[in-house]
Amino acid sequence: MRLDIVRVADEGKLDNERLLLKANGRTEVGNYLLLPAGVQGDRLTSPARNPFWFPDKQVDVGDLVVVYTKEGGDTDRLMDDGRKVHFFYWGLDDPVWGGRDLAPVLFHAREWASKAPESL
Repeated sequence: MRLDIVRVADEGKLDNERLLLKANGRTEVGNYLLLPAGVQGDRLTSPARNPFWFPDKQVDVGDLVVVYTKEGGDTDRLMDDGRKVHFFYWGLDDPVWGGRDLAPVLFHAREWASKAPESL
């Protein structure tokens, strides 16, 4: 995977709660899905809810990816060293990480399939 989870900041405070990721290689963030879930070792221990599928966007090595829990508009900011910070907003009304036994789980999901309900 070319995105590393760095940390969750300001857990439980909707206005500032965010997940920080760092790109360790050039990648398309639209291929990643983020889930809050209970984790024990290499097992998910609780159902995942409120998934966040990143919009299509190329990020470069060393770029930071910040996912705010709250509503907002996706933006970028250029840092002094030439790297970018890419800000994304989950659009939730409540904090995800504070006071719960949930951890961020990141999936690299380049391929997926869907079938419309009326055709099942």
